[in-house]
Amino acid sequence: MANIFNPMEYAGVQEVDFVGEPLSDISGSEKFYDVVAQTRSHLRDSHRHEFVRSVIDPKVREALKTEVVRYLTSRPNLQIAGIPLKQLIDAVQQEILYFGPIQKALDDPDVTNIDINSPKDVYIEKNGEEEYCPDMAFKDDIHLETMINKMLVADGKTLTANEPHIDSLFEKYRICAVLGTARGGIATEGTCVSIRKFSDETITPGDLVKMGSISEEMNHFFAHVIPCCNAIVAGATNSGKTTTLMSLPLYFHEDTRIITIEDSPEMMLRRKNAFQNYRNIVALQTKAHDNKDKTYDIARLTKVSLRMRPFKILIGEVRDSQACRQAQAAMNTGHGTYMTIHSSSAKNAAVRIVQLAGDGYNDETIAAQLADTVDLILFQQKIKKSRVITSVIELVGYEQARRPICRQLFRFVQTGVNPEGFVEGYHERVDGISEELALKLEINLVPREIIETFAGNDAP
Repeated sequence: MANIFNPMEYAGVQEVDFVGEPLSDISGSEKFYDVVAQTRSHLRDSHRHEFVRSVIDPKVREALKTEVVRYLTSRPNLQIAGIPLKQLIDAVQQEILYFGPIQKALDDPDVTNIDINSPKDVYIEKNGEEEYCPDMAFKDDIHLETMINKMLVADGKTLTANEPHIDSLFEKYRICAVLGTARGGIATEGTCVSIRKFSDETITPGDLVKMGSISEEMNHFFAHVIPCCNAIVAGATNSGKTTTLMSLPLYFHEDTRIITIEDSPEMMLRRKNAFQNYRNIVALQTKAHDNKDKTYDIARLTKVSLRMRPFKILIGEVRDSQACRQAQAAMNTGHGTYMTIHSSSAKNAAVRIVQLAGDGYNDETIAAQLADTVDLILFQQKIKKSRVITSVIELVGYEQARRPICRQLFRFVQTGVNPEGFVEGYHERVDGISEELALKLEINLVPREIIETFAGNDAP
């Protein structure tokens, strides 16, 4: 939520005169933290109920901003020479009611990730590029932990020596916090945090074309093939796998029954503007519990989803054997299944699913089943500031379970990097689809002339 300065809030207020040049880094002023402490004490003493609620209620937070304005403008002794009154008020509001140094990154729609490696080392990912932000530094570990615990408390959690690692959600943010060893935690160099921001917008297939992630020819291909097949989106961490996975249902008919399964509600398709007309969506989320029988992991949720009459199943990430086996079961029973997996290449993804779904004894049988059910593997990479699907393969079969037999349908040819840091290149068709996949498309009533185009090497 942006903190927008309202001139009417400051009507009739006379600012103090500056002594020297204005301070560019207000967090460097020790008196600033004294002002924060006194203002926080005032809110706690005079507006206790609202102050407590403000942690989880954005509307109450917004209302208390006015009280901060009133309190500071009525106490000239709290104003700091060298800091304009507006700057001081905004900084105090952010420190007490919001999230201090990183608030401007949380407000910036172009920032997708915030990584706090130590109180003084903060990086953001903005427009696909990593930026070091010393102006977002925290005072110390305690300051950092106070800010992060404000986010965690909404989920009933606190970063402590007994729970030194927490994955949580707060509003539109996914938080991974790790406590430093000096505070009884497990992070050697001090408390560190990674924050992933979610957007109300979804990257559509058309957007992927504009960004160069796929070509128009690939978009045409996916529009006909994706609704008829099972697909895996593979790649490294932060390569954009989930973003691509979320775009795939836009190839489906609006009335398609879709069930999403994930550890944390990152997809949230029903909340995305692009899915306004997709009403037949159910979202399931994992639930941890000390009692194993009451734990709902990806595998168990996939099993639950099969009883909910799904037509398409989207699995946020498959990372263990049970989840992979259950995903395979979903595909074996005829449910269209789409998932992400970590891998170093498209072929490596085909090997990994056998390793995950196999048991070391029946791997060849499992590989044969996977070859029958998994149709496409989309491999995605982050290259400089771009995220590109660099390879699309059709999984045809396996040799002795460990050697996937694939047809490479599309590949990305890199030609350079432009001055803005985005990769330059083009996608080219490499091979046509197999007879088996062509038959699957024909059963799903894809026009024969379209299928023949995909089976050959000529562009549509």
